[in-house]
Amino acid sequence: MLTVGVIGASGFIGQRIAEVLHTQEKANVRAIVRSQASSSQLRLSGVDHRIANALDQSALEKAFKGCDVIIHSATGSPGFIRGTMDATYKAAQRANVRRLIYMSSMCVHGQAPAPGTREESPLRKPQPFPYNSAKIDSERSLLKLRSRGSVEVVIFRPGIVFGPRSPRIIEIANQILNGTAYLVNGGQGICNTTYIDNLVHAVVLAMYADGIDGQAFFIGEHEQVTWAELYHLLARALGVKPDQIPVVAPVGPQKTSLKQTIADSVLVQKLLASISDDLKQSVKKLLGKQKTASAPVSQPPLIGVQGSKQVERCVTYEMTLLHQSPYKLPYNKAEQRLGYTPIVRFPNAFQQTVEWLAANRA
Repeated sequence: MLTVGVIGASGFIGQRIAEVLHTQEKANVRAIVRSQASSSQLRLSGVDHRIANALDQSALEKAFKGCDVIIHSATGSPGFIRGTMDATYKAAQRANVRRLIYMSSMCVHGQAPAPGTREESPLRKPQPFPYNSAKIDSERSLLKLRSRGSVEVVIFRPGIVFGPRSPRIIEIANQILNGTAYLVNGGQGICNTTYIDNLVHAVVLAMYADGIDGQAFFIGEHEQVTWAELYHLLARALGVKPDQIPVVAPVGPQKTSLKQTIADSVLVQKLLASISDDLKQSVKKLLGKQKTASAPVSQPPLIGVQGSKQVERCVTYEMTLLHQSPYKLPYNKAEQRLGYTPIVRFPNAFQQTVEWLAANRA
């Protein structure tokens, strides 16, 4: 049985990968997290874990020892995303890891991929969002490192990953409940959904598949779902009438803030990684006492009414693009090269998601 290390195992995707590999005995799992505080849920599940910051090559090398495959699902600011590539690959090289599976994103092709987009379509910069650019840079860095190293690289580009514990679904559900949800131009664009357990299934296939070194894969669903359908299904499940979600006009790009510029810096992220968690928590508590100004929006926030109170709807450029996406990304390459087919159909996936939401509502 393979020994598989999972970087970012305290996050939504990484935690589910570690859980499935462990509970279904797909591999000997080694969850790699940034701190002891991040490992609490994994300890409850009985998953072996190691502490290592994804920017710390030396710590990663120790955590990787004895692993056949490393799955990189850690995420964060653009600077952090870029900074982890060199440390991860070189640590894997020194630890004699065979394959590195990197969790990228469909966003390397933009939030609204052009019709006909395939995995081999050119990745173009500049992108409208720093996160997109960071993912492109990370893919390129890994492939460049691979050209000089021996660790195989496989890249996944999932779409909108959803399921129990999904931050995206939690955010949308909260917006629906508090009256701040909206649909740009009616939300008729395609939502390129990827159910979490289908993504994990594809990861397991990629752990063993031959002849996929250097390849990128879209991972998606059988069904084509629009954003309006997703929002309306969620609204009904939450007891909210779908027609209470307003249709809004598109907005344009936002300016990059100083905060975002700092987050983009690899150097800043490495400096932050050297600060103790205790000190970070103290600073967060101090800053939490101060009201911070919200990020600038492309237009004045829309005012809606939920019950008897007014609420603000801040329409973003990212959601403008997503809600108008014209194309369903194909996963036929994953079918052909990995043997992938979704193991959970969208209706069942959605049902499992809303059941989790119902069980965890405050």
